[in-house]
Amino acid sequence: MNNIDQKSTLLQWKMVQLWMLAILVLLLLVLSIGVMAKAEGKSTRSSASEWFKVADNTYVFRYKFYYTMFVNTTKGVIAFDPLSNNAAEDYAKAIREAVPEAKLNSIVYTHWHTDHSTGANVLRREFGKDIPILAHANTLARLKRLKDSDVPLPTKVVSNDGMTIADKKNPIELKYLGHAHTNSMLIAFLPKQKLVFGVDFVNHDSMGWRDLPGVDVDNLITMQKKLLELDFETITFGHGRPGGRDVVKRQIAYYEALVDETSKAINKGMSEDQAAEVITLERYKDWANYDYWFTLNVRGVYRFVKEKSANKGT
Repeated sequence: MNNIDQKSTLLQWKMVQLWMLAILVLLLLVLSIGVMAKAEGKSTRSSASEWFKVADNTYVFRYKFYYTMFVNTTKGVIAFDPLSNNAAEDYAKAIREAVPEAKLNSIVYTHWHTDHSTGANVLRREFGKDIPILAHANTLARLKRLKDSDVPLPTKVVSNDGMTIADKKNPIELKYLGHAHTNSMLIAFLPKQKLVFGVDFVNHDSMGWRDLPGVDVDNLITMQKKLLELDFETITFGHGRPGGRDVVKRQIAYYEALVDETSKAINKGMSEDQAAEVITLERYKDWANYDYWFTLNVRGVYRFVKEKSANKGT
């Protein structure tokens, strides 16, 4: 073999070595991603659902565009809003994946609305038929009237004074902040994790639901401000990814701006249709559901401000 052939063979061998090294690096990268995902507790079971760790012993479960939360304590897992029967099937799997050999201590309804409270029957089937269900007293009263077999009644009620559950090392404070989205709303405050869980009355950069039916906007803003009185760094939602205190501040700013602009339109003598046409608040156009619900938000706030003004005059 001449020198040229030897150099050519050596070059080819070096190229093969480089390719082998590149493949090895790629395989190691894929494996490391899988390990990190497992370490963080992320599930890739299906695109419809996932779970992930958000703080010590605290996990978020997502099903489609709904979110909820569960916490592992020395007394067992505390599972909030089961969401729906279908969601709860994946929820149970998520709890077992995150906390192997998990025992479910209790289920907590944040409020009575069935798009969040349905599914407890599934969790009870998977973890125990006598698992307690906690909720505000007004949730129990409303669900008694509703008589929905898919939403079992709470077995323990929380008053407006709230309640602390779990244990001293990892307390969960259930708090009632007021009547806005419903008169049955509880939030969860985890002081050790500096985390709160709020559903529906506060969301992550999103419009309010449609025309804000039944919502007292003043109380809504007050409840959001009460959240900021708590010592938290992370907030998880019923809709949207977790965020920080800045997310709550943006929600407050949005509703205050909406009330202010709507009030100005009313003072100018505009009708509801006219106000809905001219008020845009374009700085929020990138928020979720702006194209679908913003105009409806304007209409809802318009009616609220008009009714509030009329009541003052009586």
